[in-house]
Amino acid sequence: MRIAVLGGCQAHGVAHGLLALLPEAEVESFEAVVIRHHGQEAEVAAALSGYDLVFTQDLDPEFGPLGTAALQAAHPRLRRFPLIAFTGYQPDLVYLKKGGDVRYSPIGAYHSAIVAGAYSLGVPEADVAQLFNRLVYQRLGYFDAFGKARTLLLRMAQESYGLDLTAEFARWHARGCFMHTNNHPKAVALAGMATVLAIAAGLVPEGTPAPELIFDHLAIDTIWPVYPELAEPLGVPGSLLFKRLNRGIGAGANSQIIGLPRLIRESYAMYPDMPPEYFTIEEAGPLREKLAEIL
Repeated sequence: MRIAVLGGCQAHGVAHGLLALLPEAEVESFEAVVIRHHGQEAEVAAALSGYDLVFTQDLDPEFGPLGTAALQAAHPRLRRFPLIAFTGYQPDLVYLKKGGDVRYSPIGAYHSAIVAGAYSLGVPEADVAQLFNRLVYQRLGYFDAFGKARTLLLRMAQESYGLDLTAEFARWHARGCFMHTNNHPKAVALAGMATVLAIAAGLVPEGTPAPELIFDHLAIDTIWPVYPELAEPLGVPGSLLFKRLNRGIGAGANSQIIGLPRLIRESYAMYPDMPPEYFTIEEAGPLREKLAEIL
């Protein structure tokens, strides 16, 4: 059997899980944004017609023949599956963006809402670290984030895709924080998604356990910690150490893992070059307003 998995960066981990479950199958993953960057939408769409089964995350019409509506019309054995997006562990993580323009931080595409908000509100760099405390988290709504995100993810999976992830979610959380960032699941979650999809498609029997994946491919990117005060009630390990996007190891000092003081220092060094409106719009804006009420 030939199986294709199409979607974002999560497609590779889901394909890995399917191959672990079905070692005799040929399983390939296709990352839609990379395909579009190279202008190969039509070529890949034609190639997908040669697969017995195609799993796809939802893609907009801008992806042309790879858009979900177009694929559904062209491929008789197409199965949709959801993006695993979960903000419950890292509610302080935000993008600074305007439309499609995303501004990078010292550790990748992600920023601390507290650090960014403090900068834009004129808080001195030396005073920012003290804002990382239980009272500020409570006022910003961070302690409520896990329950809200869980409800949103499970409801979306059930209502939009007909997938019950309740048991899988509990299994993922029992293993600790299952997200590297809000949109990068760890291997345990992607393996679980692959298992749910394989069972729903009749490829493996009901009750088949999720495999233990050998590689966690998204661990090469940014990893955001669960802050200690937020981790405690969730029963997961907490930290204030941040991991950068993997970069080459040179002859000099290397700092792939950085602490909160360095994140603050390097963020404050970058922010003067950023347009002021990026701190006040989209997802960063509401948290900035709440922070302003605290200060």
